[in-house]
Amino acid sequence: MTSRMRRRRAPMRRREAETVVEQGAPVVEEEEVVPPPPPPPRPLLWPWLLLLLLLVIGGLVALWLLTRDDGNKSASTVVVPNVVRLRQQEAVARVNRKGLVARISTRPSPTPAGIVVAEDPGPGSHVTRRSVVTLTVSAVQTVAVPSVVGMRTAQAIRTLQAKGFQIQTANVVSKKPPGTVLGQSPAAGTRVARGSTVIVRVSRGLVTVPNVVGQSRDDAVQTVRGAGLVPKAFAVPSTQPKGTVVAQTPPAGKRVPGGTPVRLNVSNGQRSSGGPPPPPPPPPPPPPPPPPPASVSVPDVTSLPQAAAQSRLNAAGLKAGVVYVPSDETQGTVVSQSPQANTTQKRGTRIQLNVSLGPTPGEQRAVPDVLGQDPAAARARLQAAGFKVQLLVQQVTARSEVGKIVDEQPGGGKQAPAGSTVVIYVGRA
Repeated sequence: MTSRMRRRRAPMRRREAETVVEQGAPVVEEEEVVPPPPPPPRPLLWPWLLLLLLLVIGGLVALWLLTRDDGNKSASTVVVPNVVRLRQQEAVARVNRKGLVARISTRPSPTPAGIVVAEDPGPGSHVTRRSVVTLTVSAVQTVAVPSVVGMRTAQAIRTLQAKGFQIQTANVVSKKPPGTVLGQSPAAGTRVARGSTVIVRVSRGLVTVPNVVGQSRDDAVQTVRGAGLVPKAFAVPSTQPKGTVVAQTPPAGKRVPGGTPVRLNVSNGQRSSGGPPPPPPPPPPPPPPPPPPASVSVPDVTSLPQAAAQSRLNAAGLKAGVVYVPSDETQGTVVSQSPQANTTQKRGTRIQLNVSLGPTPGEQRAVPDVLGQDPAAARARLQAAGFKVQLLVQQVTARSEVGKIVDEQPGGGKQAPAGSTVVIYVGRA
């Protein structure tokens, strides 16, 4: 199209040139062709792809951090560990190490006391950190101690064994007939763990020493034994026929406790070289009891009622210190102890017992101070203050402390739930 325009316009230019300029070459104009504008630049894609890749990687890392459970304190969710069949203390420690909060509930179970029998949430559950994990712990079954005071020893033992108790007897001098139960510890009606030991104090009674002088040795021995005493025969020079009892100690007619030894001087049939035979020497004193061991193993009293725990520690030669603490356990249950069970401690060491106030603590009262009082007055004062009383015996060396209250737990002046048990310890030589 441009070429045609050029061909048309050419003659006109010549005519103009002919009229204006007579000589010279014709002037030719060149038309400038403007090229089209370049296309706009394409946007760069690789920075956006790189940004998208970084966002995906960041999301995956965040998801891994939120869901992993490797014991890292920064993780927001953890896996509940399996602590079933572990002891309570070990289970609580393992749950706490996972960043969770252990809560204890108890229920009677054939499983030994203090063993975890269930947990909620269950093992393997994913929960947020600081969640509560309820551990159900096997509780000891408690039984009310029956009254056996006034029974004969055999009947009392059968009654206690039928309730699942262990029995320990202690003979005491009394005017009651031999074999009569004079007292028991724990007291009747106290609820203690099945299998606990009940101490039964049995009367040895007072026995009249029979007269066996003049009897043969064999007859005298049988007579003394039949009276509940222990015969001790010694041969001595005498003009009496050989084998005849010529003297006895204690003398006939004296009232002595059952089981007392009776010395029998029996003639050997030989005349002494001079003078009448000397009087029989007094019976030798009984040998002193062996000294108790200097150190003992601390029994496990957690999950036991407070009074039963103190009885078990007292029987092991240890003292108890009672402190009431907040807990979901049943009121009066020992939730922990210090020093721990199965450690070796010096005899007489005081074991602190942390005792539960119960899920809904009630009124607390100050425990009266009864140290130095006689047991009857101490018991009356504590009962008047609204407490139950359990009496235990504690060995003492000072004669002034014999028959007096030498310790009480919880201690005088401390706060304890109304109606709870205060254990008082009476000194015994």
